[in-house]
Amino acid sequence: MIFVTPMSRLEETVRRSGASHLVTLLTTGSTFTLPEQISRENHLHLTMHDIAGPREGMTPPDTGHVGALLDFAGNWDRSAPLVINCLAGISRSTAAAYVVCCALRPDRDEADLAAALRRLSPS
Repeated sequence: MIFVTPMSRLEETVRRSGASHLVTLLTTGSTFTLPEQISRENHLHLTMHDIAGPREGMTPPDTGHVGALLDFAGNWDRSAPLVINCLAGISRSTAAAYVVCCALRPDRDEADLAAALRRLSPS
């Protein structure tokens, strides 16, 4: 199971879900404390801005970020949940959850996965 959460609810989400793995998507320099339930080797921290393309002084998501996310997700054994968080828990984290779902469930139609994600997301 995958949980998407904002930074403000990260500790609670990790604790309540029993997650073993965490993906964090924040801008460079953001303050972050790894929840104690998550070991360093089970945490992927990607730094990027919440933008769709190049902008002066900002880092957009790129193929390196996607590759690291896919590698991390591929090594997650799925015995306990994965939590994905960004600052607001809306755009970067939801996009990452969608990428992970598509990669782990290639048998599912991507449009169906997107519709399910929209249905389950409060925003």
